[in-house]
Amino acid sequence: MERRGSALLVHAGGSVDASNVAVWRRLIGEAAEVATAPGPLIIDTSGLEFMAICAFAVLVEESAGCRRRGIRLCLVSGQRIAARVVDAVGIDAALSFAATVDDILGAAPRDDPGSVRDG
Repeated sequence: MERRGSALLVHAGGSVDASNVAVWRRLIGEAAEVATAPGPLIIDTSGLEFMAICAFAVLVEESAGCRRRGIRLCLVSGQRIAARVVDAVGIDAALSFAATVDDILGAAPRDDPGSVRDG
């Protein structure tokens, strides 16, 4: 994990499938716990060789909790298959998607992630 301003960036490598989705869920959950508003929490999966649909489901579930805290969860992948999955299963409304980390860091939020209280 690394911080870039208020953004928290997580780089993932290897593969995520049913055999290790519990570990993926724990790691994404731990990252979400330390992410702070206004966020975003960026999950960079460009280093993944394979990402099963269960891995996307974990991101969607965690995204809901992040939104309640004013944090936008963002999925980054340069692989076209990831973009097709996001579109095909309709999770583009639940989380932001971009091909590069810079696309997320330079982009304004697409959707209102919920109320953010002034500190």
